[in-house]
Amino acid sequence: MKRTLLGVWVLTGLAACDEPTRPTAPSVAPPAAAAVEQRFTVRDLGTLGGRTSAALGINELAEVVGRSDIPSGASRAFLWRAGQGMQDLGTLGGSNSVAEGINDRSQVVGTSDLPSFHARAFVWSQAGGMRDLGTLGGPSSHGDAINNRGEVVGSGQLPNLHFQAFLWRPGLGMQSLGTLGGATSQAIDMNDHTHVVGFSDMADGNQHAFLWTAARGMEDLGTLGGAFSAASGISKTGKVVGLSETAAGTVEAFLWTRGGGMRSLGTLGEASSAFSINTRRQVVGTSSGPFLWTRASGMRPLPGGLGSAGSALDLNDVGQIVGFIFTPGTLFATHATLWTPTAGSLAVGSTDQGAAAEVAAPPAVPPDTRSALCALGRTWGDRSRFGIVASRACLAR
Repeated sequence: MKRTLLGVWVLTGLAACDEPTRPTAPSVAPPAAAAVEQRFTVRDLGTLGGRTSAALGINELAEVVGRSDIPSGASRAFLWRAGQGMQDLGTLGGSNSVAEGINDRSQVVGTSDLPSFHARAFVWSQAGGMRDLGTLGGPSSHGDAINNRGEVVGSGQLPNLHFQAFLWRPGLGMQSLGTLGGATSQAIDMNDHTHVVGFSDMADGNQHAFLWTAARGMEDLGTLGGAFSAASGISKTGKVVGLSETAAGTVEAFLWTRGGGMRSLGTLGEASSAFSINTRRQVVGTSSGPFLWTRASGMRPLPGGLGSAGSALDLNDVGQIVGFIFTPGTLFATHATLWTPTAGSLAVGSTDQGAAAEVAAPPAVPPDTRSALCALGRTWGDRSRFGIVASRACLAR
């Protein structure tokens, strides 16, 4: 989970009774390990009244967070629950906010505008609302992941205005995790062991994926032979996924393990980016549309996937996946999407707020998928988890 983006995450300061409407865990059969293909139902989660939305994180209770336009055109962090729909989580006084991750205690992490032009990392709970986590001494910060210990990672601005990866702990506040020799870094995900992944500037100006632990500090995970890489997800057991430039100049999703190093997961015809990995070593991301990668079947498009612009951004341990798909007949409008595994063969499904229906063909989408994703990356900014990786995928154009 994103961690629930791109950590899976008992949080300090809140009791279970603080959340009277907290749902029970969903009854979803985990996908069979031996299955080559998996059938899914696909649920459009709608919006908060605007044109676009995207789901960025999901927890083990199938609670979904992300960002959605509201009728005014501003963008707001949301929490979606089955039977309750989308809840606008508000802001820290500004116009816009985004929810990047949610843990299994229903605490949400993200970033909100302030009344000024600056932004702050926040943690939101049903009991306490939205809490500003502060900065590393500069004016802004951005929250990306939260684990089940209530720890948060993201990036914070220093007094010199450079952003560096931070770890925030309840009662201890925010600390910088440093860099790999350059000026800036960003933490993207974390697990319950406080193992943190992201990317950092190198002394030569390139950016490399990193893994940070209290014992080892920040480790350079290298690349697939090219100049840059970025880590965007880590499992409970320390397996890391992300994207990297290859020696041939392409950008490909990778899986990194302590014993095996970094290896490519391939593509579906274009550049690929991996965003999240669960305990079953299932990986989701984007390559010519949203994909699911497994050891048994490799990289396969999700329903509404190949040829349909969009991305799978997070998944939980029962295999439920969230992300977004471009809506039919539109250029840059997307809707938050939930894929739920069922028994049987891979099927293309389309739903209206949850009632699954078979469709003959994927919806019409922009012919240049990469251009559409690049445009969204620019719109969402380089401090949104999706925006970060989408921007780096554009480097392969």
